[in-house]
Amino acid sequence: MKTLSKVPALLILSTAMAAGAAQADVLDLTGLVGKANLYSLSNIIIGKDNSFAGGIAAARDISASSFRIGSGAYGNYSVIAGGNFSYSNASLAGGYYAGGITTIAGNTNVAATPPSAAPAMSFATTSSNVSATSSAIGALAATGKATPDQWAPRAVTLSSGAGGAKSVEVFNMKSSDFGMINNLQSTLDSSVTKTVIFNLTGNANWGNMGMYALNGYNVLFNFVDATSVNFSSIDVLGSVLAPNAVIGGSSGNIRGTVVAGDWNANLTLDNSKAFAATGVAGFAAAVSPVPEPGTWAMLLAGLGLVGFTARRRKNKAAA
Repeated sequence: MKTLSKVPALLILSTAMAAGAAQADVLDLTGLVGKANLYSLSNIIIGKDNSFAGGIAAARDISASSFRIGSGAYGNYSVIAGGNFSYSNASLAGGYYAGGITTIAGNTNVAATPPSAAPAMSFATTSSNVSATSSAIGALAATGKATPDQWAPRAVTLSSGAGGAKSVEVFNMKSSDFGMINNLQSTLDSSVTKTVIFNLTGNANWGNMGMYALNGYNVLFNFVDATSVNFSSIDVLGSVLAPNAVIGGSSGNIRGTVVAGDWNANLTLDNSKAFAATGVAGFAAAVSPVPEPGTWAMLLAGLGLVGFTARRRKNKAAA
């Protein structure tokens, strides 16, 4: 009896897994949450008279009034609630889905926002992934330096560390220290550095501070262990990853992708600086790569080809 060589199967398998591994060091926060503007591991309670440019998703309940919510979460959803959804006197740009009870009242444009089928996503998996991602990012070594001015310690300059400018600069500091800054400057080389990551420890209460030095960069604020993050009268020029924290505040704006443990705030999200996927050295060591759908398709097709070849050889041997 002839035996089928294992080489083609192993080649196909190794090629498929290599395709997945090639993406292993890519940090794609926006992709992890299906391009939602805001993702909450628990609830979302939205204050009045503000707006979100993109769609939102919460593992439990969502409540909003006098508000406008955009679309684009997991396709064209405005709202995805694992539990109940309560909404009044506002409008949705896309469809909505709730695993529990939906209550829509007041002057709401229901005709333009019909209920949708359940989205192709898992809250359990997504929540686990964003938590693991935060921990993995938090384990990265600092590459940059945040240096207070000798005479004005609340004035801080960001610069590259040993080895010069890098495409991704990581700054590790206390949330309270960052919140004390009233004059943020940068000597980063923008021709080299494209992404800036802040790993922040402790709770945060930020307000009345300027982040203009970060404009033009792909920025992520990773609150590693915070249980409370509060923004007030502030324009956050980046994305926020705080999977263990209640995010609150008022009279402010966050321009990027937001992941919260819980959201109870009166803030605007304009999604103009949604986090762009980028390669981060050392990130793959902490987060297991997941093959893309195309990778699995290639793997299955390859294994099917191997099976087909085996059947042909068997039939020829029997003839």
